[in-house]
Amino acid sequence: MNASKITEFIKKHEKIRDGGLNLIASENFISKEIRDALSSDLAGRYHSDHYGGSKYIIEILKETEELAKKLFGVKYAFITPISGNICDLNVIFSFTDPGDDVAMVPIQNGGYPLALERFDRHRFDIPVKENSYEIDVDKMKILYENKTPELTLLGDSCIPFPYPLNTISKLIPKTQPLVFDGAHVLGLIATGQFQNPLKEGADILIGSTHKSFYGPQGGIILTNKKEYAEKIRPYQDKEPGIGAGLVNNPHVNRIAALGIALEKMLEDEQYGEMVIKNAKALALSLENFGVPMRFSNKGYTESHQIFLDIDSNSSEKFCRKLEKENIFIDTSGRIGVAEVTHRGMNEDDMVKIAKKIAKIYHDFLN
Repeated sequence: MNASKITEFIKKHEKIRDGGLNLIASENFISKEIRDALSSDLAGRYHSDHYGGSKYIIEILKETEELAKKLFGVKYAFITPISGNICDLNVIFSFTDPGDDVAMVPIQNGGYPLALERFDRHRFDIPVKENSYEIDVDKMKILYENKTPELTLLGDSCIPFPYPLNTISKLIPKTQPLVFDGAHVLGLIATGQFQNPLKEGADILIGSTHKSFYGPQGGIILTNKKEYAEKIRPYQDKEPGIGAGLVNNPHVNRIAALGIALEKMLEDEQYGEMVIKNAKALALSLENFGVPMRFSNKGYTESHQIFLDIDSNSSEKFCRKLEKENIFIDTSGRIGVAEVTHRGMNEDDMVKIAKKIAKIYHDFLN
């Protein structure tokens, strides 16, 4: 029998990634226990008691949900979304109607590029200050005085600093939820190191479970408000007499893997703090070695993300140059330290990484 080409590609991929340095802000390393859960017998099973043999699957779902509530300190947790995108769609469908406006950070400023028009909703751009990822609250206030969108969904793929949620929440009518998309910073929120959206004015927290949060790819929805949870719930499973919403099969191997990640993060008290220390150390070291960095006047970052201060054309070319040296960032010049921190690296390691990147950078300029 011929060897599987897919198997060979997997081996080659793992060789590159295991031997490389992953500084991609939207990825993380998952432990052996989590990988084992993903490849377990659960991978081919359903989650409903409609099927015999599901006794322990149901227990896994219950326990994972309770772990999510405990870690985030919330009353309601939805662990069935198979992606962050499903979380976004869930809140949009739950709280808007066709033709409504959804306020989001502009795509050109790092906002999530959801094609709202395909779902008969309209994107309402939240104003952002020039050359930053900071929301312009004064302009936002003026906009909301003239027209309030039916839903405000705050979130950014470039998020070095916390949002002024207390101020923004005062602009939102009490009849509407304020949703915080913590896709990138969920692991930092979980460890109390970024901001606590649900205590600072947001009503619903959604996020991805595989970025700064070191679980499997997937999504999660969290809230303390029963009335909002009741609107969200029908989209996450089958509703009696109606049928499936956005999720029919939530992939129970993924949920088991998420449960293990939640268990680990409940015990990992230093992770979030170390992520931010490493991000600051890497940014400072890169600048000291002559690599231009953004936001030095603000301490570079308060998250896992730092940003090269080079133009888009150069950042893409530099990304490819680093890739040849087995250092992985993305083409926008955004760098993340969640994975290297999770693998055990510290501030001294960041200096060594910065020195290596700086050498490649100066060779790149020449």
